[in-house]
Amino acid sequence: MKHFCLPIFLLFLSSSLLAQNDKIAELETEIQKYLFKQPDSAKIYLFKLLEYSQERDDTLVALTYSKLGITYSQLAIYDSSSYYFKKGIALADESPTLKADLYANSAINYRNYANYPQSLAALKQAMEIYQEYGDRSGEGVVYGEMASNYNYMGEKEKAITNLKRAIEIFKEIGDERLYILQQKLANTYYNTGNYEFAVDLYEQVLPRFAEDKAPSYYLTLLSYAESLVELGNIKEGEKRLLEAKEGLTEKKNLEYMYVAWGKLGNIYKATNRPVLAKEAYSESFNYLQKSQSPRFLQIASDYLSFLNAQKDYNTAIRVIERVKNSTNNFELAMNAQDKLSFLLNARETYRNTKQFEKSLNLFDRIDYLKDSMQSAIDRVKIKQLEESYQNKFQRDKNIALQNSNEMLKRYNTKQRTITILSWLLTALILILSILIFMYNKKRLALQKVAVANLEKANSVLKENQELEQELLAEKENNLADKERELVAISLEVADIQKQIKDIIQSSDKNEVSEEFAERIVSTLNQLNYWKHFKTKFVEVHPEFGYNLEQMFPNLTEDDIAFCSLLKLQLSTEEITSLMGITKEKVAATKHRIKAKMHLQDNDEDFEKLMREL
Repeated sequence: MKHFCLPIFLLFLSSSLLAQNDKIAELETEIQKYLFKQPDSAKIYLFKLLEYSQERDDTLVALTYSKLGITYSQLAIYDSSSYYFKKGIALADESPTLKADLYANSAINYRNYANYPQSLAALKQAMEIYQEYGDRSGEGVVYGEMASNYNYMGEKEKAITNLKRAIEIFKEIGDERLYILQQKLANTYYNTGNYEFAVDLYEQVLPRFAEDKAPSYYLTLLSYAESLVELGNIKEGEKRLLEAKEGLTEKKNLEYMYVAWGKLGNIYKATNRPVLAKEAYSESFNYLQKSQSPRFLQIASDYLSFLNAQKDYNTAIRVIERVKNSTNNFELAMNAQDKLSFLLNARETYRNTKQFEKSLNLFDRIDYLKDSMQSAIDRVKIKQLEESYQNKFQRDKNIALQNSNEMLKRYNTKQRTITILSWLLTALILILSILIFMYNKKRLALQKVAVANLEKANSVLKENQELEQELLAEKENNLADKERELVAISLEVADIQKQIKDIIQSSDKNEVSEEFAERIVSTLNQLNYWKHFKTKFVEVHPEFGYNLEQMFPNLTEDDIAFCSLLKLQLSTEEITSLMGITKEKVAATKHRIKAKMHLQDNDEDFEKLMREL
């Protein structure tokens, strides 16, 4: 009986393992079907496959975690993506190249939420492993991803240098993924404003990305569409952006879907469709703020520019306050350019709403960002690198064309000589045309940059002058208000003092005793309201007395004090009331001071001196 049970048990165990293996194979088939195409569906099958982790090798489990990390990254859920990449790295010790792949994928995820230092650190770890095991393809991938990092960071020279290394490696080993590096190169030209060449590259690689319509295809469409718009092909750009928006919605990548929505707002703004533009900007702004996306500040800047153009300053102020409250000192940005663009638009809002102090406060931060960006970019070197790659790319195209021509010549030997001469002449003319075109283009570009810089400098100088004039006018208004306040208070106090003395003088001894009257007058005299007036006057016009004394050293302190009343343009009656003297005394004092200044016969010059000093 025991001998009979053992075969049955082994048969049952074998059947169970076979059924389990069949289930795993079925799940892997489904994962392969949806991975990179429908991340939401792929995620479900990946989690089901993880239920069999105890029965699978650590390396296979690590690979599953890697795919799960990629899936969450496509869904723009970066925290979860980072978590699963780390779990995969911890299990991949037995497969170094898989571990390097995990580090590289993790670096892409870090870059997606603008954590460039950690992204570069992960790429460095991946590179060390690839180089140790001689994986040239992996090295090319790392150089390509480094280029993307530096591209987003605004360090275009480093981006192009790393792309050059990646392209050389992929060409050397014949890696079929060369089109991915061409897409990254197109992104670099797009970010440096070379839209014409960027479009040329995008149109070569888009058919390859379109084969499986993965998220990367729709992300490439975003930059391609913007390049088309910059070149004036707005209709095609809008069509491509709508395609990207719909595709990213289907792939559940809501972050980039709302980025596309915001970029559509730019097109609606440019084509005078303000209602659609405001809806697009508002929807994109609200979602990206809520999701803490590093692409939030770019959309916020575009939204603020639109609101300023529409003179909707109330909404613009609210947008600025929301950005301040949610960006932690503008950290929700892909790079310094996004911060600078937003601050420039915010300054425009403050200027238009006459919040000049806030506008001035932004100048230092704007200048700092401009200086830091300028110091990080050597534009001449970048331009030279761009042109060298454009020429190299053109030469490659010419070589391909020439090879095709050689094939035709073998089938048409009778016209061989004519064909060779014609193509040599064509190549010569083409090269000369390209050289002349590039030389003129470069010269015109430098001239445009010089003119643009001069215009910007003049614009900034004009803005500063306008702000200074506005602040000066405000200061003069405040000074006039203080003068009026000083005169009113001083006259009021003097009038009260005079009324009290008049009451005492008009009262008989039965109403107020002579001793009590003398005590009141003595107390009023001790209060020395005149001294209080002089102290307040110095606060309003601190340099008046000093300048008058320097011009006329023979004037006494009382003379200068009397002149301060004339500076306030008080009438004789007001001076009489304030000083408690007669009109004749006022006229005599004025005449005496004019004599000391040698202006006794020139009332006009004397009054002008009092006003303008």
